[in-house]
Amino acid sequence: MTRSVGMLFPVLALAMACSNSTGPSNLSFDGRSTVSTTAPMSVQTVVTVRNVGDKTTRINAILCGEPIRAYTTPERNGAWAWQSYDPTESACLSIASTVTLAPGDYYDFVETGSISASLPSGVYYLAININGKLVAAGQFQK
Repeated sequence: MTRSVGMLFPVLALAMACSNSTGPSNLSFDGRSTVSTTAPMSVQTVVTVRNVGDKTTRINAILCGEPIRAYTTPERNGAWAWQSYDPTESACLSIASTVTLAPGDYYDFVETGSISASLPSGVYYLAININGKLVAAGQFQK
């Protein structure tokens, strides 16, 4: 399995981000999360992006500004009830990192967070935005 990670300057990174904003059809996204059941509750989300096409492709490997979010509906739409961090308070570097995926290759995005004790009891549905696609990543009950 070959993977290469490259750094791009901001102008080129912006062009790539726009061209891949809807997500190529040759990629599959599989999200899953582990949530601790004891206080303080923590969550680890992993999304595997796999190249299911027959050509090499590149994806953005930066998650900055894309927190894990918990929704109250299985469709994961509308307002979110919790997020792993406030993206407006994140200082993201202006340099983008890309990963080149050969056919059949994959890349794992990993994000963690602490679930607020003030989150009301209920069932929550996790998701995270990866390369312009909202990926379902499991559920938990509080």
